[in-house]
Amino acid sequence: MLLLILFLLSFSLSFSLEVLSQSLERLPDGTFRATGDVEAYYREYYIKADFMTYDPEKRLVYARGNVYIKSVDGRLEVRGTESFLDLEKDVGYFLDAEGRFEKFNFTAKRVDKRGEEYEVEEGSITTCPPDKKEMRLCFSRAHISQRYVFSQNNSLRLFNMPLAYLPISLFPVGERRSGILPPIIGSNTYNTLIYQQPIYWVISKNKDATLTLDFRDRQAKGFAIEYRQSMKRELDLIANLSLYKEPTPPGKWWQGRDPSTFRENRYRIKADLNLGDLKAGVDLLSDPYFMQDVYFTTRERTVPYLSSYISYKREWDRFFFTFDLRRFYDTTSPNNKETLQRLPEIGFYLKDNPLLQNLYFNLSVSYTNFYREEELRAHRLLLFPEFSIPKQLFGLNLLSILTVENIAYLDVKGGDFKDKSLFGSIRYRESLPYFYKLTLGRFDLRNTFELSYSYRPRSFNNPRFDDLDSIDKENLLSYTLRSYGYYKEKLLYSLFLSGGYSYLGKFTYAGQEVREKFLPIRTVFWLYPTGWIRFSSDSVYDPVHGRLLKTIGSLTLAGEGKSITLGRTMERNYDGSKLNDQYNLSASALLFKNMNLSFSLIRDNRINKDLQRQIGLDYRGACWSLGLLLRDIYDGTRKTYIKEVFLAFNIFDLQRFTVPLKR
Repeated sequence: MLLLILFLLSFSLSFSLEVLSQSLERLPDGTFRATGDVEAYYREYYIKADFMTYDPEKRLVYARGNVYIKSVDGRLEVRGTESFLDLEKDVGYFLDAEGRFEKFNFTAKRVDKRGEEYEVEEGSITTCPPDKKEMRLCFSRAHISQRYVFSQNNSLRLFNMPLAYLPISLFPVGERRSGILPPIIGSNTYNTLIYQQPIYWVISKNKDATLTLDFRDRQAKGFAIEYRQSMKRELDLIANLSLYKEPTPPGKWWQGRDPSTFRENRYRIKADLNLGDLKAGVDLLSDPYFMQDVYFTTRERTVPYLSSYISYKREWDRFFFTFDLRRFYDTTSPNNKETLQRLPEIGFYLKDNPLLQNLYFNLSVSYTNFYREEELRAHRLLLFPEFSIPKQLFGLNLLSILTVENIAYLDVKGGDFKDKSLFGSIRYRESLPYFYKLTLGRFDLRNTFELSYSYRPRSFNNPRFDDLDSIDKENLLSYTLRSYGYYKEKLLYSLFLSGGYSYLGKFTYAGQEVREKFLPIRTVFWLYPTGWIRFSSDSVYDPVHGRLLKTIGSLTLAGEGKSITLGRTMERNYDGSKLNDQYNLSASALLFKNMNLSFSLIRDNRINKDLQRQIGLDYRGACWSLGLLLRDIYDGTRKTYIKEVFLAFNIFDLQRFTVPLKR
């Protein structure tokens, strides 16, 4: 028979022990003894055992035989052979413990509790599943507090084979804690030893920082500090300062570079602030080679330009205001004297407002200071009032738009521009949008077709900084088609098609004047009929000469642990000269269930060279992975290949280590 007993500890309702068991008796000394499927509830914990005793006077709880404890929130779950807890002194022990805390599985021969601190003997911890503990961190003793875990005789074991040993270690636990993070150790072409040691510092609940010490035996040595702060959202401010000291004279890594770019003291200052409407950032370098000398990842090493900016946007019911100040740093150029800057750009937009019945008015006003040390620069003032009239004709919806284009250039310097500084023109556009939907059983076709006509009476010899300066004579008929296909509300394809006819017999394509009437046809097509095939294409076709001017396409086949992608990028100007012609191939396959083989290739057909060849092999364990990556990158300046070898190791699916064995 199931008995229910409620104990009040210390004559208070705040701590209660609720016990259910098949048999319950009170011993002569006042101790309660429960046997047979004992279940107890204490605070936020559920306890189960074969045998349990409780002394209400001394507040002692003892359990043995298949002891099981689980927290109500599900974060903790542990099993053992014997457990004891003194509720008065808040001390106790647990024998032969095996369980889970959050995503960590652990074992221990003995766990002793002393208040909020624990002593663990002969323990191990892993993120592998309990039935596949392939990787474990074992230790002889550990002291666990609310802030840190201090352990002794640590050994990292893979299939019980020791991989690494550390006599003592100190790790932060619970909330964010300051401490030492895993380092990066390796070598490359110019250094026999590279050691990067990150140190994490928790400043407060919403602020933290990471200091990374960077030692290289031959190249620059230095450090980086990254500061992060949350103010309104998860992360509003992130700032980074990197300082390095380059040896003098520089080594082989500076051969072939512009000597004037050498700096003994090298730095990068980077910060981004996001306050909603207001955003600001700075990204400055001491020299254009800083990125490729300091960083290891391809993404950081190949950044083409950096931007420092202040941006403010504010929208009202009828108005929209923007302020942008941007300074660009070109990392592909020895200097930035010809880099065009916007210091600043201010815009104001008055939204559509009805003036009369079916007559609407909007206004765009902007000021931009286009600045650079060399070449053409000027202050530009733009005033574009616009009138629009929506109407119906023979059941069709038409939209007439008249834009008055006024541009003034002030304080023009540099370049060959010596004409007047004030330009005015008008542009007239007539558009006919048509929407239609076709349903065939479970297929849905949703289409939008728009036919437009635009006219501008003349061209002007004005400076050209961006697309808004392209005030050229226009007499153009154009069309646009957007189509989407669905099956059971699942998207199967999307299509964008545009083209046109110029009555002037000329147009501009990619900055080149073309004397033809038919505009190139651009097609953007995506096709995904099943989960294992995907096709995409963005192409520009010359209908007059019957040739492709541009195509960027890829075909991907994937399924059952295998995938292959074939891509093509080709661009040419209207004269037929190739600007870009590349193939790319990537493939991956799952071998022997846990091993993945990957391959990628980028080939440039203009120089008949492989720009990059890469092959990788990864083995995926229960909570770890080991990978080897071999890569060849073609250096066009030195006409040779740079060979790189990387070893990647993931420990407990928590930290990925990448070791550059050779670069």
